[in-house]
Amino acid sequence: MRRINLLPSEDRRRGVAIPAATRSGILGMLLILGALLLLVMIGLYLYYYIRLGNEEEQIAQLDQDIAREQARIQELAPFRDLQARLDAKKPIADGIFRTRFPWDEFLRGLSFVIPESTALDSLVAQATPINIQAPAGGAPEVQNLEPPGNVTFTGVALPDYQNVSDFIVRMNNLRFLANADLDSAELDRETFQEDAINFEVGADLVTRIGENGDEVLLGTEEDGEGENGAADEGAGPPGAQASRVGR
Repeated sequence: MRRINLLPSEDRRRGVAIPAATRSGILGMLLILGALLLLVMIGLYLYYYIRLGNEEEQIAQLDQDIAREQARIQELAPFRDLQARLDAKKPIADGIFRTRFPWDEFLRGLSFVIPESTALDSLVAQATPINIQAPAGGAPEVQNLEPPGNVTFTGVALPDYQNVSDFIVRMNNLRFLANADLDSAELDRETFQEDAINFEVGADLVTRIGENGDEVLLGTEEDGEGENGAADEGAGPPGAQASRVGR
């Protein structure tokens, strides 16, 4: 069936046209939305602009820090292989520490075992040279550094040979000495108001491997002082002389 519009042509045109009020309302809404969108874009721009400025300041600060650290690295460059050099020298230092003779302990112990009736004029001693190849630990019978050193005492005792014998026995009991024997003893009636005996005693000077530790301890001031003290006592050639006037 065919449809026929019976309305006049003017009414038909008026029905399809959009009212002016409706068009103005739509246009106003679009303008408002556009303005809001523009404000949002401006806000985002300002936000990222400020943030970008902050990031640039942080980057500049980081560049300064990097430059400063690189300068410090350049200053420390000569010490870059210090740890490797220390690691290479540590076995040698440990070997010296492990096989050195403790002169300080020896002289301290000697001062406590000399009989009251005896006085030393001098001692001449030579310790066993250090051996950096000596192994750490080991059984007690192989802990002595070979060959042993030697020490010679000269002194004076009251006119009783038993006093000289007591001195020899005490020297053998001192842990640093072994095989002490009498080399000479002579009665002296001229030097002193009372008769006295001048004597000479020789003994082996024993160095026990690792007796005070097998490696150098680093990291504390107290350890450093102990090591320096031991090094000072053991400094110089193996032969060492000390004297104590007893007259």
